[in-house]
Amino acid sequence: MTVAKENVKLIIDRIVEENGAYLVDFAITTQGKHNFIKIVIQTLSGITLDEIAAITRAINADETLDLLIEGYHLEVTSPGIDFKLTEYRDFPRNIGRTLKIFHTSSSMKSPVTGILREVTEEKLVLDIKGIQKVLQFNELDYAKVEIKW
Repeated sequence: MTVAKENVKLIIDRIVEENGAYLVDFAITTQGKHNFIKIVIQTLSGITLDEIAAITRAINADETLDLLIEGYHLEVTSPGIDFKLTEYRDFPRNIGRTLKIFHTSSSMKSPVTGILREVTEEKLVLDIKGIQKVLQFNELDYAKVEIKW
């Protein structure tokens, strides 16, 4: 990533955090003369459309971005239901949901599917067919929410 793009990311990350959210993903792409900034943001409790709108306005109001990247189009979104869960902060809002978890634990097969019952910064507690299983965070690759239709 170029220095200018890294500086854009730092500014956006600061604005997002000042508004009570965190940056999940960041990308700048160029098509012809147009620059596109796409960010994915979230909060610990789940982000609302009003929060996304407020953060979008705050980013667009920051004049230093205009100095770093000329003529950009900004897209601010939340992670979709199929977004990978990888960090502690991704899991508390998913307690009670069925997750498919990819991991490196030798005590159970990977991936494993279970209902997330508890989360700490060290472990996940899953209900797998009525049996409580513990998966340490250092064994976690990623998880996805299983969608039931």
